[in-house]
Amino acid sequence: MPIEVRNLTHTYMKGTTSEVTAISGIDFRVDDGEFIGLIGATGSGKSTLIQHLNGLLRPTAGNVIVDGVDIWSKGVSLKQIRRKIGLVFQYPEQQVFEETVYDDIAFGPRNLGFSQTETEERVKKACTLVGLDRDLLSRSPFELSGGQVRRVAIAGILAIQPKVLILDEPTAGLDPKGRAEILDNIKQLHESGMTVILVSHNMDDVARLCERVMVLDRGKLVADGPAREVFSQREFLESMKLKPPEVTVLMEKLRKRGWAVRNDVLTVEEAHAEIVKELRRKGVAGAV
Repeated sequence: MPIEVRNLTHTYMKGTTSEVTAISGIDFRVDDGEFIGLIGATGSGKSTLIQHLNGLLRPTAGNVIVDGVDIWSKGVSLKQIRRKIGLVFQYPEQQVFEETVYDDIAFGPRNLGFSQTETEERVKKACTLVGLDRDLLSRSPFELSGGQVRRVAIAGILAIQPKVLILDEPTAGLDPKGRAEILDNIKQLHESGMTVILVSHNMDDVARLCERVMVLDRGKLVADGPAREVFSQREFLESMKLKPPEVTVLMEKLRKRGWAVRNDVLTVEEAHAEIVKELRRKGVAGAV
């Protein structure tokens, strides 16, 4: 289920003295099974952009085409579009509202008209996918920890079984353990075949998970390519007020000192392998 964005522009409060163009002239395509990282400085237009992909915002100009159909064409059901493309907001407390965790996750399936039996199955499956303890289903979502609420919000989207999952800063405010667990859940969802778009300020997370990276700057799409290619352009990223992954910076420092290591390393594991290989080349005893 490809998504095509053509010349997308969105202006808030158009025609007033407070008019602001948040995104302008954006073009890209998302194919089935991709894992895309969307990065950019605060105010670059990331949240505005993703809210167009399932029709939460209507373009001022341009088109969003899902499965070959412009989602704003006459007769297109935005309800069905949002069933295919699920969006988890940055602040999960804004996305949970029912009295119990079960009712919150079940809201989507019920709203789509599924039977009680089907709804129960979808809730159970969604809980399993995000690692949410079913003992929590009878509790109020507002009694849970930040990480648990984040899982409830994601599970509520997964219960409608979308083909595309968009996550806006899914680990914001979480402790290291909660962050690692959420990211592992997201990775598993992608490995199961789901298309994922991840918005994040954490370059290390994007580098470790995403195959493709898109960079926004002041409402413009200024880069779109393989993660290794994008993150190897340190000067470009810094000009966008973005810091490359820490391991990429480390490799660059080693290269400046004469080490023959790659400059497109993205993970700690890759960095370890490069350093060990170079130490062995240098004849350092005991390099492992």
